[in-house]
Amino acid sequence: MNARSVAEHTMMLILATLKRLPQINEQMHKGVWKKQLSGVSTNELYGKTVGIVGMGHVGRLVASMLCPFGANLVYTDVVRRPEIEEKELGLSYCASFLELLPQVDILTLHYPMFTENLEAINANTIALMKDGSIIINTARGKLINPEALYEALKLGHIKAAALDTHYEEPIKEGYKLAELDNVILTPHIGGLSFEAFEAMMQEAMSNIEIFERGELQNIEDKKLLL
Repeated sequence: MNARSVAEHTMMLILATLKRLPQINEQMHKGVWKKQLSGVSTNELYGKTVGIVGMGHVGRLVASMLCPFGANLVYTDVVRRPEIEEKELGLSYCASFLELLPQVDILTLHYPMFTENLEAINANTIALMKDGSIIINTARGKLINPEALYEALKLGHIKAAALDTHYEEPIKEGYKLAELDNVILTPHIGGLSFEAFEAMMQEAMSNIEIFERGELQNIEDKKLLL
């Protein structure tokens, strides 16, 4: 129900990070006009290599939205997509997460939280990434070790990050990533657009009606389609 909303939020974070939108917007609100300096500090999405981790509903929508920008798309997933789909979306497949990391300018996470991928983004995996890389997370907060990310951002190895999900939610006072101006934070709202929330409520009511009619098999069938 909310995959498109999450995908659009991901695109917004990618572009806002590349264009340094929060910093430049803050300057303008303060009356600071730095046209040339601000302009040359931004980057284009065209030609960048974007690594998509997880090619489920959200990952595929993000890939389709990235296509018109002329980005190079690489992905990894436990299940490889059909060849025809890879060609349509301009996707290149990486058999492993570790193989993907050194290739990308922008890493965007779209896979669920399991014990085996807890803190998949940590000091060791961040070290494999290019200097100046960007990390986007609209999946699960515990995929990233926040201390390791903070240190990489402070050192400049990671240029910027944009996070909709966080290791602890809601975030608490003293959240170190909130201290950095090269980090964009949103409160886990990627899947909660008005349209997505309305659709989820309608689906919930439909499931209740199905349950009351005793048509449990229909609910199980729907789950398989999600």
